[in-house]
Amino acid sequence: MKKRLAQLAAVALGVAMVGSLAACGGSTGGNNAGSAPAEKSGKTASGDTITVGVVYPATGALAAFGDGTEEMYQYAVDQINEAGGVEIDGSAKQIELVFADSESNATKASEAANNLISQKNVDIMMTAKTADTTVPVAAACERAGVLCLSVDTPDEAWATSDYKVSYHAGFNTENELSAFADAWDLAGVPQGGKVGVMHATDTEGQTMINAISDFAEGRGYQAVDPGAYTSGATDYTSIINNLKKDNCDAVVGVMLTSDFGTFFSQLKSSGYLPKVVTVAKATLFVADVDSAGPNGLASGLCSEVWWTPNHPYKSSISGQTCKEIGDVWMEIVDGYDYAPATAGYDYANVEILYNVLKNAGSLDINDLTAACDSLDIDTIIGEVTYNDAHYSVQSLCTGQWIYNEDGTWSQNIISASQVDGLEPNAEIQPLQ
Repeated sequence: MKKRLAQLAAVALGVAMVGSLAACGGSTGGNNAGSAPAEKSGKTASGDTITVGVVYPATGALAAFGDGTEEMYQYAVDQINEAGGVEIDGSAKQIELVFADSESNATKASEAANNLISQKNVDIMMTAKTADTTVPVAAACERAGVLCLSVDTPDEAWATSDYKVSYHAGFNTENELSAFADAWDLAGVPQGGKVGVMHATDTEGQTMINAISDFAEGRGYQAVDPGAYTSGATDYTSIINNLKKDNCDAVVGVMLTSDFGTFFSQLKSSGYLPKVVTVAKATLFVADVDSAGPNGLASGLCSEVWWTPNHPYKSSISGQTCKEIGDVWMEIVDGYDYAPATAGYDYANVEILYNVLKNAGSLDINDLTAACDSLDIDTIIGEVTYNDAHYSVQSLCTGQWIYNEDGTWSQNIISASQVDGLEPNAEIQPLQ
């Protein structure tokens, strides 16, 4: 596999390299915000290698998020190394990745990060795949003064602290709900129509009922609270009856895959269906919609889409298009016939690393955070530039899962109002 990754990286470099990777170039401007430690750390690169730790969920409930992570990170790093590496402290350095499993658990994620810092002596940390991993890893890096670069967690879920050495690129609640509202409009939910808000009894659920309700009412809809559920519940009858009684035109929520599967199968057998169902987190991958029920039970569901191979962006490392990156992902990751959104975000995190290192020219934490504060680059997930709270807001589009006659799934893009240059490839289809 590693040999194949190196071969693919070498081929990709012939596509279009963007100047010398060891040069000090890269866009500047951006935001000169954020706080860095007051004194120089004095840290310099030892030997010819920059050691970068990567914490992600390889096992556990969130393992689907981690599919292909090691392959995609290594592929992007191989592109950099094959071109000569990055100039640090006056000499070219190679990047070495060290991976650790968060086991889909916040405590284990913190332990993994601490081990990489204390035992592996990593120079920089990268992480991704929900707040259960990114937040505790960032906290460990803050304590140790190690730069942490993360992606793909919702911005508000990540921005829980006054970060000094941690930076993030994700999407915010407004962009997510705007993607949902596009689906509501396309499905014919009228102004003043009722939107039922699914929410759990936990902290996230209580936060989301307020955020979603405020958003819906601000857009001219009526938000309906059908009652909270406990995660792991097996009976949603009372909630479904409340949605039906209020004749909700749309149902929206942020749910775990297992909870949503139980709810949606009961909803479909109830005799009542809204015009559209938009749910975050629960239906990001084919495995998720497959698990909702047999024979395409979940066909017609709408969700936010972080990235697709059809996005109109190019790699800041190689000049490859999103389509080319997606094709590589399918080739190097076994068992997939499509490239999920996580593929683009995995590659983009290495793009961010590369540009930060290139612009800093040093492993001193002050130089690294200064490079982050001024970062303004175009990546395969769009422009990345960090705000005062150390996060970059990325755009979303709206997808709909459709079950095909041959038993496969397609995720159609039905709206792309946030992404300039990306066109929808299908019209919305009604729930059946």
